Amino acid sequence: MIDAKHLLWLAEISDLGSLSRAAEKLNVTQPTLTRAVQVIEARVGGKVLTRERHGVRPTQIGERLVATGRQIAQHRNSAEDMIDLWRDGLERDLRIGVGPMLASSIMGKFFSSLTDRPPKYALKVVSATASRLIERLNNNDLDIVLAPEQISLLQDDLVQTRILEDELGIFVGSQNQLSDPDNIVAPHMLSQQSWISVGALSGIYGSNQEVLTQLGVKNASSSISFTGDIFMAMEMLTMTDSLCILPKKLTELSTFSSKLRFLETSIKLPRRNVAFWSRRSDRDRPDFLDFRSRIESYLSSLGENYR
Repeated sequence: MIDAKHLLWLAEISDLGSLSRAAEKLNVTQPTLTRAVQVIEARVGGKVLTRERHGVRPTQIGERLVATGRQIAQHRNSAEDMIDLWRDGLERDLRIGVGPMLASSIMGKFFSSLTDRPPKYALKVVSATASRLIERLNNNDLDIVLAPEQISLLQDDLVQTRILEDELGIFVGSQNQLSDPDNIVAPHMLSQQSWISVGALSGIYGSNQEVLTQLGVKNASSSISFTGDIFMAMEMLTMTDSLCILPKKLTELSTFSSKLRFLETSIKLPRRNVAFWSRRSDRDRPDFLDFRSRIESYLSSLGENYR
C-alpha cells in the first residue's frame, strides 16, 4: 500500500517542478523525497517522474497519482481549517459565491457590517460568473451563491430565494451626448453607438445583444466585452462615450454611481433580480438562515428603493 504522505509529497514535487524546491517547502531533505519517489515507483513498477532540462514532470501514471496527492492535501487543509474554527469558537465555515456585479457594489460593505455582530461561522468568499458559481454549488464546492435570479439555471436540487428586486438599465458616462438628464432615449438614438458588453458568457439572460434586440436597436456592436469582472467595464464607461447595460440598483450602489448616468428609455428592460441560491437539502440550516437574514436586513437598511 502506498503511503498517503508519499503521494502528497509527489504532488508537491510535481507542482513545484523540482525535488529541491519541494524539499524546502516540505521541510524534509532531498534524499528523503528521492527515497519516497523510489518507493512509489517500486510499487508502480515504472517511473512516476521524468527529468527535464529545468526540473521534473510526472509521467502518465505519475499524473494520476499526483491528482490523488492533491486531494489528500485538500482534505488535510480542510481538517486544519476545521481545527482552527473549533479553536476560535466557530461552528463551521460557509463557502459563499458572489457574482461580479454584487462584488463590486454592495458586498464589501455588507461583509464589513458583520464585524459589529460576528456570526458563529467563518466565511470563505469567491467571485465568478453566475454560471460558474451555480456549477460549483451543484458540485458541492460552494454552500451559498448570491447571483442573478434565473429560471433556466434551476435544477431539482437547487432553490433560490429573491433578496433584491432589480432591473437592467442603460448607463453612460458624462462624455456621451445622450447623458443629458432631460432626454428620454428612443431605440433609434441607440444605433451607431459604441457599446461595452458585460456578462456575455455568464449564462444569464440579458446580454447586450439580447437586450438590444428587444429594444429593436440595429447596427450596434460591442467594442469590448468583459466576463467575470465588472470594475474594468465601469471604469472604461466613465472614460469613454460608450454605453453599457447594467443592473440599475446595483450600479447606483457602486462606487461609480456619481460618474454614470442611467438613461430613461421608452421601452422597459428585463428584470435582473438577485437571489440567494442553495441546495434544497440545506435551505433550512440555521447558519444558512442566519446568513440570509443578515443580507436581507442589510439590503433593507439601504432604504425602500433597494429592497
